[in-house]
Amino acid sequence: MIGRVLAFVVAIVMAGPTPPSSAEEHPASSRSVRGVVELFTSQGCSSCPPADRILGRLAKDPEIVALSYHVDYWNYIGWSDPLATRANTDRQRAYSRALGTGTIYTPQVVVNGQRDVVGSREDEIRKALDETALTERKTNVSVDLTVHGDRLHISADGVPPSTTGKPPVLMLITYDEKVETVVDKGENKGLTLYSVHAVRDWRILGMWDGKTLSVDIPVSSMQGANGRKGGCAAVLQSVTAAGAPGPILAAAAIDF
Repeated sequence: MIGRVLAFVVAIVMAGPTPPSSAEEHPASSRSVRGVVELFTSQGCSSCPPADRILGRLAKDPEIVALSYHVDYWNYIGWSDPLATRANTDRQRAYSRALGTGTIYTPQVVVNGQRDVVGSREDEIRKALDETALTERKTNVSVDLTVHGDRLHISADGVPPSTTGKPPVLMLITYDEKVETVVDKGENKGLTLYSVHAVRDWRILGMWDGKTLSVDIPVSSMQGANGRKGGCAAVLQSVTAAGAPGPILAAAAIDF
């Protein structure tokens, strides 16, 4: 199964609109998002810096949700990536099963949960975005994010597509806007590396059955350490019968 169950307190309301609030600000919607690009990378991999730069360029496009997952299986080669987590590696392994790639590697990009592309091949990434564009699908599914004072409101709504798999899941991914790291060991020794939208945590908020799914989360619980700027993405993703991640249905991102 992709992800982990939400570990801190949230309020889930299965139906009904959010009450109006004078503090409402920073809305974001999936309606204008055509693609999600998930890069699996490592500071211990000499082939990854070019892919990191490509993701940084993609992240500037408001129609793309760009996420950088640092994996931990390079940590034994001289340099332990401070951004790497086992959960990120688990997500990449789940994609390997779903896409039938038979292996995991860096830098790897998964586009819209459907295409596996070498992360340093920008032309192929953009082609995959065009060919799997979320905005071109007639799914009538949406995800919306709004900050109300000190809380983030996330909602998923629409008509689920027909599927033989499990119910889609609503995921929350938190990230740091940009992280600078001076690497003094391993394959990238002597380099200063920059990671944009570096994933800190990802988790499943709930399964979606077509009814309005709403979640409220304290903004303070998603802010980065050491005063780093960051944000989060909400991703509604289909799930295969085997419990692996399927095509992404809708996504939206918001910065704090």
